[in-house]
Amino acid sequence: MPTHGSTSSSSHYMPRCRRLLRTCLIAVAALLTGGAASGAKPDFDRDIRPILSDKCFFCHGPDGERREAELRLDTRAGAIESVVVAGDPDGSELIARITSDDESLRMPPVESNLALTAAEKQLLHDWIAAGAEYTEHWAFLPLPAEVPLPKVTHADWPHNEIDRFILARLEAEELSPAERANPLRLLRRLSLDLTGLPPKPADIAAFETAVAADGLDAALHAAVERLLASPAFGEHLAVAWLDAARYADSFGYQSDQLNTQWPYRDWVVRAFNDNLPYDQFLTWQLAGDLLENPTRDQILATAFNRMHRMTNEGGSIAEEWLVENAADRVHTFGSAMLGLTLECSRCHDHKYDPILARDYYSISAFFNSIDENGMYDHSAKVPSPTLLLPTAEQERELANAATAVRNAEQHLADVKMGGSDRLAAWRATNSPPSKGREQPSTLASGERAQGGSLEESIPDATSPVGGSATTENKNPSPNPSLQGRGTIPDLVAHFTFDDKTSETHNANGLPQVPGRAGQAIRCDGDHGVTFPDLLKIDRPDPFTLDLWLRDVLRNPQPVVVAQRTFGTDVGYNGFDLMLADGVLEARLYRVWPGNAIGVRAAEPIAAADWEHITVTYDGSSRAAGLRLYLNGRELQTTILRDKIQKSVAVSTYGSGTFTLGERFRDRGFKDGEFDELRLYARALTPYEITLLHDDATASDDQVHNDAARRDYYFSAHDAPARAAAEKLRDARRQLVASQEAIHEVSVMDELPEPRPAYILPRGAYDAPKTDETRVTRDVFSEMLPPFPADAPRNRLGLARWLTAPNHPLTARVFVNRLWANFFGHGLSTTPDNFGRQGTAPTHPELLDWLARDFVAHGWDVKRLCRQIVSSAAYQQDSRTTPELRERDPENLLLARGPSRRLSAEQIRDLALAAGELLVDKPGGPPVYPYQPGGDLWRESNGMSPAYTQSTGEGLRRRSLYSVWKRTAPLPNMLVFDATSREVCTISRGRTNTPLQALVLLNDVQFVEAARALASAVAKQHAGPRDRIAAAFLRLAGRAPNSAELALLTDLYQEQLASFSTGSDGAGAAQLTALGETKADEAIPPNEFAALTVTCQAILNLDATIYER
Repeated sequence: MPTHGSTSSSSHYMPRCRRLLRTCLIAVAALLTGGAASGAKPDFDRDIRPILSDKCFFCHGPDGERREAELRLDTRAGAIESVVVAGDPDGSELIARITSDDESLRMPPVESNLALTAAEKQLLHDWIAAGAEYTEHWAFLPLPAEVPLPKVTHADWPHNEIDRFILARLEAEELSPAERANPLRLLRRLSLDLTGLPPKPADIAAFETAVAADGLDAALHAAVERLLASPAFGEHLAVAWLDAARYADSFGYQSDQLNTQWPYRDWVVRAFNDNLPYDQFLTWQLAGDLLENPTRDQILATAFNRMHRMTNEGGSIAEEWLVENAADRVHTFGSAMLGLTLECSRCHDHKYDPILARDYYSISAFFNSIDENGMYDHSAKVPSPTLLLPTAEQERELANAATAVRNAEQHLADVKMGGSDRLAAWRATNSPPSKGREQPSTLASGERAQGGSLEESIPDATSPVGGSATTENKNPSPNPSLQGRGTIPDLVAHFTFDDKTSETHNANGLPQVPGRAGQAIRCDGDHGVTFPDLLKIDRPDPFTLDLWLRDVLRNPQPVVVAQRTFGTDVGYNGFDLMLADGVLEARLYRVWPGNAIGVRAAEPIAAADWEHITVTYDGSSRAAGLRLYLNGRELQTTILRDKIQKSVAVSTYGSGTFTLGERFRDRGFKDGEFDELRLYARALTPYEITLLHDDATASDDQVHNDAARRDYYFSAHDAPARAAAEKLRDARRQLVASQEAIHEVSVMDELPEPRPAYILPRGAYDAPKTDETRVTRDVFSEMLPPFPADAPRNRLGLARWLTAPNHPLTARVFVNRLWANFFGHGLSTTPDNFGRQGTAPTHPELLDWLARDFVAHGWDVKRLCRQIVSSAAYQQDSRTTPELRERDPENLLLARGPSRRLSAEQIRDLALAAGELLVDKPGGPPVYPYQPGGDLWRESNGMSPAYTQSTGEGLRRRSLYSVWKRTAPLPNMLVFDATSREVCTISRGRTNTPLQALVLLNDVQFVEAARALASAVAKQHAGPRDRIAAAFLRLAGRAPNSAELALLTDLYQEQLASFSTGSDGAGAAQLTALGETKADEAIPPNEFAALTVTCQAILNLDATIYER
């Protein structure tokens, strides 16, 4: 059987069962790949390397740090230098050590629990005697330009080139292929392998008619083409890729919240149905965002690299999770696309393959430069960077809203342009504002803020801000004055902090200290000053924040102001003002950093001095709309981020709280002091900001400057311009509202400059990072092709390197896996490991021919599927003889057809299809089928979202669309070996347990399916034998033989008698009532129940759940 998961080991002492399994696989593979016959010269790659890799490389392999006795056996130079004398086994220390009777000298050492068999010792002896030649590992050899077809004796058996290779091997083994399978068995096999669904009765009838009219070959060809063209083809093929891509509908850690990534699943289905060439399939997923003018689908495909688990747990460290995310991407890239265990090199050089830790981190550098913070947040739930996926209607609404914004912007500009006469009249009747002195002031109790977009912050004109009085002074002074012209318009609130206690805010016990004017508040780093429901803004809303502060301790990155702040760095959104070592940063964001705008000042503020800070924002959703002022002077800034979409006013825990000096689970403004906080519902002009600082500093040039006066007039006084500005704000709000309903998916988006990458010993994120440990983007040079000189050093260049026509791994790996989809195992039985610990292919020339042919014909996946299922090897009967089963129990020689239990998805979908319950609706959000009693999600984790079972068609969709929660997958899927998809999984194990039969007999989904099947056949057939035969045909794809029909009829009669008695009469009603669909009242309950039980029995038969 194929092994499950990685074959690497993180410990010298591997579990005994795993080691024995791998040793057996290597031994069987060596036998079946033509292991050295007695007296024949051993082949290094086939016979010797597996022994050295399994028994010696852990201590004497590529890992230099772990290497014992400075002995290296993975290279000929290392072996010849010390323990191997070519041509002289008796003079070779290697032979002396492996044959020694002295336990202190014998290799492998006793404590390793490894030992060489007599046959292995003889192979090593014969290899040295023959010259101890080394050859390159088979998977790293260049893909041949051409692979000649082998000659065969029975040339009438092959259907295509595949069969020539299979038959040549069988003839060499003196074996004969099996007969062709029964036509209906072939139809069922094709249908299950190409679509994951059984043939319908109508399909069976049509196929039998076609066989009679046109012959079996023509009927099979038509069936293959029909199945390849079916939408179900992509749905079935997608399952294996989604396992590899670790696709799931939840994040995986802690509370395991649900994500929004299902459009990626639908893209994979479309890609297979559209027969997207495999090289493009890989390129889009690795680097679709880096293609020239990428389409929405090309960007969506990059969600492949965002499918890893994520956390939002308190105390999580962003830097650590950035490293973990990149590590998962490397692991998945290696396993899914290269068939290598790259993850073994995260902590040290690979123990078995020539993959250095430096190689690992060079590849990691390709995946660590996207605009992410490493975690998902408590509010938006879609970690940035993201892609919006509007429906056609939403696209129209979005386009209309964007047009409305552009029109409103133009209208405002036109109003200002046409306002010269109004400006002149205002200037004629209003003298230039003179310089007066600002006095500490506050908004009078009950006074409405002057006509600004933040009036919503004051729930009632006569009630306090946020429900608390805004008065801090019984006799408030006026707002800073433009003398003779009144106060600065659009003031929302002003706080002086002069009172020890106040209903306007909660100082949380923080002390008062002498301030810039009167009293100030000093923060302690753990608490802040909170203002309930103040500054409830979204990104279309302009505002001005103005305050005085002292940065006493020069903290590394304290929070100065934060709005809508909950949780850790990924748990909040809204607006904040930070100090990074004295340098101001202002940000407005939904998810930092990829969905945000932000600026940083070019100079620091003074330490320990009172400084006047002003932040203005114009509502444009552009970083240029954020401006910083220091002591009335605008600061030069650099843009941190300039891409924002959707609302920033998102919160899980209720309304936002405006806070000074602290944020939950963040670094507070320790010993920082605040005074004179003002908020305005408008982006104030530079002159107004100068006046706020100290009107005595407002220079004559500013007062008389035409541009400054013009800006001030249209912003503060001109009624048409202010009305136009309000209309612009409303248009921007509508645009945000239009975006908010659009589905959002996490994707890749490269940073402008690559994030530095370093070798991290033991994989520790906080390992020292120095010039010596820094790495560049590159790939292995020792065993794989060099990186193309003309390729960009980014993920797109990596994709081009991966899909180069002569790449030794890419095509071989995929062809091997697709082969396993049809035969149950690959030509190499370790599809996740083509390295030295993997098994060599049983038919290496066939693997090379298929890979080269695949590339030569445009990486055409459907063509490859057609080739495989059209081969005589695939169409063989699966029955075998005792002698052949003894000689080749795993059918590695392919002397018979495939035989295997169906997958979890196939079994459930087959049951639904047979009962005519299956809804073939494609795509869409995940559905929530039946699960055992109670809420397993909440029972396994109290912080988990509740499981809300679907109704109607949601209970009957294909299993592909069922919700996949990593910490609590659907039990009826797990029992049939579905994976949790927590990590990349290349091949599932296949078990056979009593629990599986119990699920098929008792799980509501299968009971309901059996009842629906009973109803369907009862409507079409009268007698019990005909009904049973019809049910058998739907489930097994063939009619039952006489013995099967007799046994099933007896079962039906027994159940009928039982359900007809008084004691079981209630049982019949209970059985036929399970599930959401209604029982068929046209059939007597006892007959219905008996037929349902009989259908359950058929569902449990090997004939149903096995593909033969």
